[in-house]
Amino acid sequence: MSTAMPIVDIQDPGTDLARKTVFIKLHLGLLGNRRKVSSSQVEVDADKALIRVSKTLLDSPELQAIRTLDGDIRRYLYDTCLPFDVGIHLLPLALLETVDERLGEFKVKREELVEVFLAAYPRLCQEAAARLRTLYNPADYPPVCEVRSHFTLSWQYVSYGVPEQLGEISARIFETERDKATEAMAEACDEIQQVMRASLLELVSHLRDRLTDQADSKPQRLRESTLQKLRGFLSTFDLRNVVDDHELKEQVDKARALLEDVSTDTLRNMPLIRARVREGMADLAAEMDVMVGDRVSRKFRFDEA
Repeated sequence: MSTAMPIVDIQDPGTDLARKTVFIKLHLGLLGNRRKVSSSQVEVDADKALIRVSKTLLDSPELQAIRTLDGDIRRYLYDTCLPFDVGIHLLPLALLETVDERLGEFKVKREELVEVFLAAYPRLCQEAAARLRTLYNPADYPPVCEVRSHFTLSWQYVSYGVPEQLGEISARIFETERDKATEAMAEACDEIQQVMRASLLELVSHLRDRLTDQADSKPQRLRESTLQKLRGFLSTFDLRNVVDDHELKEQVDKARALLEDVSTDTLRNMPLIRARVREGMADLAAEMDVMVGDRVSRKFRFDEA
């Protein structure tokens, strides 16, 4: 892990954002588990020039466990970081140590899963030979030492700005790139504000809906995850509020007050508290709906899962 070369400050309106955040570049290396199959090896009643076939090399729950963990890592960064551009994680500096520690935990867990997979690898290769038969190709199955090298996890922190060296080479290019950086950070400020507002609106609306009784007056099923997701947003908001959204801060404080000393079991079993929280969340959702206006493009998932 390392940081980029020194940068020049980006002027208004993205200066604070550039100073309060850093990019994370994440790399996850994984063993490929599919290979193309020649159409000549497949019998179909169709023009083979239009047929594309592939085979799965290993039917391995051990490998799938690594893939699942990689999804958890990406999801963690997506939920913790702020929007900027596809594939780029913009992290508030206030969360840097927390995220770095969590990524370290992910790395240890991933290494453990890789070892489990490598221990099973010889057996998996034998099973593949038996199941693939004529499509089995020993060259698709390198030795364990080579397979191990495919599994990598690394991350790097990069400051955002314009390298000073550009100014020494070309003043024109330096100015152009600085203008681009300024515009990008200004746009990021607007999107971060909208995404944070939309996120709270979705979470609050979801809890309101789950606390609304069904047509037969029976309470809907309320899972612990519904409350956990909202509490997670509220607990990290002050650290993620890099654009100093005071209006959103007011709504966050209202939500915190509504949920103070309120557990999932309380909402399930105490109708009066359930009704009070539901009405409070409904009021919050109405206020947030006005604040959000047009929905942002970033998608959120708050389904009962």
